[in-house]
Amino acid sequence: MHSIFKILISDPLHPDAIAWLRQQPGAHVIVHADISQEDLLKIISDYDALIVRSRTKVTAEVIAAGKRLKVIGRAGTGLDNIDLPAAQKAKITVLNAPGANANAVAELTLGLMIALARDFPQAIQAARAGAKVKAYGSELAGKTLGLIGYGRIGRRVARFALALDMRVQAYDIITPEQTEMGVQLVSLEELLAGSDMVSLHIPLTPETRRFVHAPFLERLKVGASLINTARADLVDEEAVLQALQQGRLRSYATDVARENSVLLGHPRVLLLPHIGASTEEAQRRAGLEITERVWQSLIAGGATGSSSA
Repeated sequence: MHSIFKILISDPLHPDAIAWLRQQPGAHVIVHADISQEDLLKIISDYDALIVRSRTKVTAEVIAAGKRLKVIGRAGTGLDNIDLPAAQKAKITVLNAPGANANAVAELTLGLMIALARDFPQAIQAARAGAKVKAYGSELAGKTLGLIGYGRIGRRVARFALALDMRVQAYDIITPEQTEMGVQLVSLEELLAGSDMVSLHIPLTPETRRFVHAPFLERLKVGASLINTARADLVDEEAVLQALQQGRLRSYATDVARENSVLLGHPRVLLLPHIGASTEEAQRRAGLEITERVWQSLIAGGATGSSSA
């Protein structure tokens, strides 16, 4: 006899990852990539493992309904769509794929830095209006980039910026063991006062929610630009709008704006539809990493609801 593990994939996952998981002896994989929260609650009790991305909200209610759940996997870095205290209380292992998306998000951050420096939002509007071509923006070389968060993504962004002859300073709650040569670790106050561009690379927690608020923006160097490729709720968008209107903030770019954002259509704002991790390479890495980790956790724990001869 061998164990049968029922695994539900409730968000889109790379085909290679699904194929790998289905090849494992004893893996019974069901894909419902667009399942509603209501339907998830109805069927989750049948599964030993759940694999999600960012769409599915694994609430305390979902966890309570998952009587057989032993593992929850998130194909990505953040875990803010999973109720971690509820999972811990239910003794459910929660896993993610922390490094899989780092390069894709770092490259997008670099693209947004260039877009803001060269005033892409205004240039695009001018082109659409048929306006005469004018000189836009400034160069990144010689400017100072401030990284808030110096983990996998922050370190990679630092390497890109250094290659462009930028000065780089970083702030992190946890002091890293080592930094890239040329990166200066500073206090948050120093970073805000001395950076021409500030980029956010921190997780969303109760402590970091609305990390960027009015007092934060008041301490920022006048004329600086802000980039957010992390989480929408790190930023108070109303405060950003006010800083833009006052001229304190030169421009803002985000890959994670709120729905019906107050910043939509602003001439000095660049909004993208959450594409940071949406490259072919990143999705394949994240999918394979999380399916392998979930599978290893299942077979190591021996969790099962059925068996087969």
